[in-house]
Formats: sequence, C-alpha cells, structure tokens
Amino acid sequence: RFFPRRCLALPQGCTMRLFCASGRRVAGHANGSALGRAVLGTGPLSHLRSSWRQRAAAVAAVSPASTPSSPGASDGTTQFHLYNSMSRRKALFEPLSPPKEGSGSGCRGEVTMYVCGVTVYDYSHIGHARAYVSFDVLFRYLTHLGYDVTYCRNFTDIDDKIIDRANAVGENPLDLSKRFAKEFHTDMDLLNCRRPTMEPLATDHIPDMIESIQKILAHGHGYVVDGDVFFDVGSLPGYGKLSGRALEDNRAGERVMVDQRKKNPEDFALWKSAKPGEPTWESPWGPGRPGWHIECSSMIRRLLGETIDIHGGGSDLKFPHHENELAQARASTCDCGARGDHQQSSDEYFARWWVHNGFVNVDSEKMSKSLGNFFTIRDVSKKYHPMALRWFLVGTQYRQAINYTQRALEEASDRLFYLYQTLHDANAVLREADDQGPPSSADEAVKDKLLEEVFSALSDDLNTPLVLAAFSPALKTLNDLMHTKKGKKSKDRISVMRALVESMDVSLDLLGIRPRSFATALEEMKTVALCRADMTEEDVRLAIERRATLRQEKAYDAADGVRLEMEARGVYLMDLPTGTTWRPGVPQEYL
Repeated sequence: RFFPRRCLALPQGCTMRLFCASGRRVAGHANGSALGRAVLGTGPLSHLRSSWRQRAAAVAAVSPASTPSSPGASDGTTQFHLYNSMSRRKALFEPLSPPKEGSGSGCRGEVTMYVCGVTVYDYSHIGHARAYVSFDVLFRYLTHLGYDVTYCRNFTDIDDKIIDRANAVGENPLDLSKRFAKEFHTDMDLLNCRRPTMEPLATDHIPDMIESIQKILAHGHGYVVDGDVFFDVGSLPGYGKLSGRALEDNRAGERVMVDQRKKNPEDFALWKSAKPGEPTWESPWGPGRPGWHIECSSMIRRLLGETIDIHGGGSDLKFPHHENELAQARASTCDCGARGDHQQSSDEYFARWWVHNGFVNVDSEKMSKSLGNFFTIRDVSKKYHPMALRWFLVGTQYRQAINYTQRALEEASDRLFYLYQTLHDANAVLREADDQGPPSSADEAVKDKLLEEVFSALSDDLNTPLVLAAFSPALKTLNDLMHTKKGKKSKDRISVMRALVESMDVSLDLLGIRPRSFATALEEMKTVALCRADMTEEDVRLAIERRATLRQEKAYDAADGVRLEMEARGVYLMDLPTGTTWRPGVPQEYL
C-alpha cells in the first residue's frame, strides 16, 4: 500500500534484495554508489555498481579472527565486537570491571564510557548529531546486553570560541555557555538521545585540572613561561600512537596558536594566563584558565578512574585532542622521561577502547560555514522530522563517512514514513483482533529470526545499516498480512503480526527511532512535508477536490496532471475505498 512506485534500496554496507511495487525482485545487489545519494537509494538499477564484497570490506576492515559469532537474544551470551582506533581492529568487548555485588544475575559488568561533548557557544550542527546519535546507539545496545553503563559526556563551557562569541554579542561567557548547553539538550531530545549518566561542566573541575598540570610538571613533561604552562610533547615517548602521526608530522592543532615561546611548535597549552575581559581562576602559576585538552583527561580521572572502558568522539578529535588527552594522562601518572619507557605503555592504558565516528560531508564537500553548507539540527528539524534525520544517520555504519544531501533526507523520510505507517496499521489490526492467546513456537521463531539478525548486526561493531536491511522482509510480511487476500486468510495472521510488531518495537528502540505514538509521528511528518512543499492542508484538500471533479467529468488526463503536479512537490495522492488521502513522498527532482 505504501511502497513508492520505484525500487527501494537499503542502507550503505548491506547485501540486499530490492523489491518494487510490481512484485518483481532483483537479488544479489548491494548499494554502492547509489547509497552515496541516500540512506535509501532510488532510481534505475544502473546506479547499483559496487560489489557487496568491496562494500563489506570497507565496513569490516578487520582481521578474520575478529568476526563475531552469531548472537541470539541478549541472554548474557551475546558477543559484541567493537572497533578500537588504537589497535585498528575489531575485538571482543569485555569490560574492565565485573558486576558489582548485589547488581543482579542479569548484569554482565560495569562499563565506563566517556564521550567528548560540545563547546557550547552556538547551536549544534549535523556533525554533532552524527556523533551523539552514534554513541547513543552504543549506550542503548550495551545497556540492552546487560551492562551497567556509566556514560559521561562533558560540556566545554570555557574556551576561546566561547569568549569570542560572548564578546561579539555582549554577553558574559559563562552565561552564554549555560544558555547553549540548554539548547544542546533541546536538540538531543529532538533526536531522542538518552541523557548520559553524567554531564560535567569543565568549569566545575578547575581544581582537578590544576592538580593534573602539577603532576605533569613534577614528572618533567611541562614547562612554565610567563604564567602559561605548556606540555612538552618531545619529552613523552610514544606520542602519536593513537593517531598514527610521527612527531615531525604534527602541527600545533586547530585550537593552539603558534607561540614562539614554545620549545616545539607542537607543544600545547595546559594553562593560559589571564587576559583582560576573560574569566579567570587562581592557580600556582597566576590567574588564568585551563587549556582545552586538559579538561577531559582530568574529568575522566576524577569521575571515572584512571582507566575507562570506552573513550569516544568524532574522527576529527583523534588528533590533536585525544592524542593530547592520552599524553596528559600518561604524563600525570608516572615519571616517563625520554630516556625510559612508560611504566604502563599498554594500548589499554587510560582507555581500553578508542571509538571514533566518521565525518559528515555535505554534497560530497566538507561541511563548513565558509562554504555555506553548514546546517544546524534546528535548521534540518524545521523541514524534516528529527527521526528522519536519525534514520539517515544510522543508515551508514558509524565509522564510515556520511554524505548529507537533500535527496538523502527526502528518501530517509520517505522510508521512515512507510515504516511508521505499517506499524501504525498493524497495531490497529492487533487492537481489533479477538485472538489474544499465548504465542506459539512458530510465532516465537518469527520474532527470533528478526531479532537474531538485528543483534548479529549490532554485535558486529554496530552495523546499523544491516539492521535497517533486516526490517524490509518484516514490513513486507506485515503489509501482505494486512492488505492481500492470501494474507488476510492466513491461519496464523494475528499471531505472526504480533510477533513481528514486538520484535520491531525492540529493534526500533535499540536504534532510538521508535516514537511514543506512531499516529503523532505520522502527522508530524506530514506537517513538515507540507512545509517543504510550501503548501497547506487546505491546498491539498482543494487539489483532491479538483482532481475528483475532473475525473467525474471524464477529463482523466487533466486529473492525472493534478496528481503528477502534487507528486512533483512530494505530496502523493492515494485512492482508497474510503476516499482519497495523501502521504509524503520524494519530490520529482530527487527521483
């Protein structure tokens, strides 16, 4: 009923089957270059050129030994493999700490996860959305597997950018950062990201940063110049291991201005001396404020301990931020001078897993304000449902770069509307059904099959595109059971539908795209679709009436012209036994 009249391709990284409304099937294709266009590739099959082996290799990029076994339900036996940027391979995830006493038999262990948060001086953009949706899925799945997760995500609420913006608008820097921290929460709520366990402010941990700097100086890895404190990168063996950069290749870094007082250009600020008009704190080196990199390593040590299970962030943070965090953590815990090896040189020191999400490009170009292709979450949410944006984001495996295009969002929105409509209709059928008996073994098998595919995909380094691919057969089955003569006569129709709906509910919740109400979400999606089409409900009603009049007058070509005109703007008219209605669709220019 709700399949568009075009082929449906599935998300990047998937081996798939493609179905079209006529029932013809094309098997064995993968969405290669076509998925550069969208979460859901559309158009002629000539676009589907990449072989599934090439795409699978790009997503996996690991040794054969790291392939996970097929998991079942989250019964404590599911094996979860997660890519580690330090070792550059996937590995079986095992937390550092066993379950706490009294935590219950279902707890598999304590997990500590720290994700670098935003610098709060402006509204969050789609790059932030990519990062925090990725780690929200990780948070959800670890919790689902039975781990007790302490998820910490900080706010950088004092920084050069904050000070510059505050001066430009005539606002106190701390007030500005507090205001945008609230706006960030609003954006994360729109995207259905769960709140972390902890959200520390950098300014609440200045004493911890001062303590860390004192230890770094005591161990010979820093130096003081005119009230500023710098980290001596050359004094620390192994610097650059995380990012894979040789010391001579390093640069000062985005937020570190070249300073002639430094011993080496790559040295970075631990403490910045006071400047007129800036917030300052007292320190052993005089009034000032902390450098950017010292924040996270100090807060991790204070809140989570010397070594955590997972440290995450965007790929752009791998160098210099995460490299410098690791250097600071090493330098503050022991004397590791250039003539000796670090006492704890294991790759698992400070963070056992380093996890980084891929970049967001816009129309195949790097997102940048100067290029005019910079989009905030608010901008996108005015024209697309936030769950459509989230669907688009999880349609690419988190480590891979993602290409943001208008076409991609249109197709993501179209696919999500189809999914929500199917589940809305299925729930309505189940509410009206008389069969309320217990599920049979066959029903459980239907449910388990989908969940096994979902768990298997997520356990393989959060391969969310494969999860989306697994939805298609379930949705097709539901629509067949609801709308075909054969399906309506099926003996196990209601029990199978119930099993599929329950498994879809679990799966959508793991991805964070299950709405509180399918009916409400569908209406919201129609509202923003009209906004994109620059139309109102009244415009649609008048078009439906005009088309009906033309059909009554047997002016069928003109009636078809009305329909095609509406479809070109993304409004698809549907003739049902109860009358003509409409749903959002992909505008003609993106087909």
